[in-house]
Amino acid sequence: MKVLFLQPPLGAWSTWGKHRAPNIGQAQLAGLLREKHPDYKLEVLDCRALELDQTGMMREILKSKPDIIHIGDILHTTGGAAVVYRYNQAAKLIKEKYPQAKIIASGLVYASAPQEILEKNPQIDYCIVGEHDYSFVELVEALAEGKDMEKVKGVAFRKDGQITLTEYRGLITDLDELPFPAYDLFPMDKYVGHDYWRNYVETWNSRGCPAGCKFCYEWSQFDPRSNGDLKFFRARSGKLVAEELELLHHRFGVRAVTMMDDCFNTSRKRMEEFLEEMLKRELNKKIPWCFLGRAPYYLRDIDLFPKMKEAGCFLALAGIEVATDEELEELGKGITVEQVEETIAKLKEAGIATVLTWMMGFENDDEYRIKKRFEAVDRIDPDICALQYLTPMPGAPIWPEYVKRDWVKFDDLKTWDFHHPVVPTKHLSIEEVGRLGAWALREFYSKPGRVERIMYSKVYHPYVKLCFRSYMENMSRFEKASSHKELYV
Repeated sequence: MKVLFLQPPLGAWSTWGKHRAPNIGQAQLAGLLREKHPDYKLEVLDCRALELDQTGMMREILKSKPDIIHIGDILHTTGGAAVVYRYNQAAKLIKEKYPQAKIIASGLVYASAPQEILEKNPQIDYCIVGEHDYSFVELVEALAEGKDMEKVKGVAFRKDGQITLTEYRGLITDLDELPFPAYDLFPMDKYVGHDYWRNYVETWNSRGCPAGCKFCYEWSQFDPRSNGDLKFFRARSGKLVAEELELLHHRFGVRAVTMMDDCFNTSRKRMEEFLEEMLKRELNKKIPWCFLGRAPYYLRDIDLFPKMKEAGCFLALAGIEVATDEELEELGKGITVEQVEETIAKLKEAGIATVLTWMMGFENDDEYRIKKRFEAVDRIDPDICALQYLTPMPGAPIWPEYVKRDWVKFDDLKTWDFHHPVVPTKHLSIEEVGRLGAWALREFYSKPGRVERIMYSKVYHPYVKLCFRSYMENMSRFEKASSHKELYV
């Protein structure tokens, strides 16, 4: 049995420039499948890393002749649901040129909307519904051994012209039982972050988030038949996270890592263990890292900030999305504006650079509200401002309302990357939202003194300056995506 994990020709978010990382979801699947079946032949074809177009992709697939091809991603930072469009297009071409391959899709959107995906994409044979690890392994086993597909939990497929969903599969409770990702299958020397971070990797060592914000993309990788799955937080131990980074550095020469956990700092105990292990293994000077976290947890751990910096943390991200406590409560964020302000200030005091995410395009947004939101972000003064547009995703609590209003069309996902406005508000058209987004990002990065503060800092890691430089250089791409629908993913 030969299984190929495919990353088709893709770009990246407009503000990230040249940005490529191993598909961590596929790396984890490959690691688990290899552990269970060392006799299977596994291959990875990362067209983005290898700079292959569709012709090159098909040349390699026809040369490999795999029995099964996997498509899909679990990180929205690869390009949101826009990558689903790319995967679907690649699958269509594969079925035309190499119809004998079975195509399995999993991850974002495929997990939460398998019925819609299979109805509109006959080229896809199977969707994994919800968390994909063991469902994928068992589905490959069933295909290899001719077993009954209906006995594999968490799978959607066609039978007698109808789409069948098998029994719900519960979540993995102990992530430490999973093997390390199969990084050795990937072209590890080809990855780069934000144009300038060479030998770059994105890890994913926890799942779920206690907040469960109503708009969050994360809902789209869980089975909607169990609407509490997102809030069930699980994480690998801090020791194993450090061990993985040690492997990445010593075996693959990795020199920059982003922890893509939705909330890396949920557990203080885990963070403390991780920091101790990083220092004990002397990785703090070898593999700088950054992460995504929540404001209340940052404030809980202010006393750890000096140790975080010592252990190699150079950049930390927090999300505010909106600018009033009333809006935050309405979205289910579980934070306050004051908490975010204090988080950004304390991180900067500790010499850790900051990224603040915020959004526009919510139902009640008008020009006044958006400009007041920008004023709040400008006042909080993060080092990097990451603006995203509301992009409703299947499975999220806000999704049914947007469908009911006919504000979302599931037919064409190529602009659903969070850098294109895709829904109107009660007061603004999609075009007006995009115009305001382009204005806001330009205003933020043109503020007098902001560029000098970052680029001439004697405290921040050089990677911070390179990331800031990348954002500055790619700002016009965000404007083109926002206002002119230019595609970069």
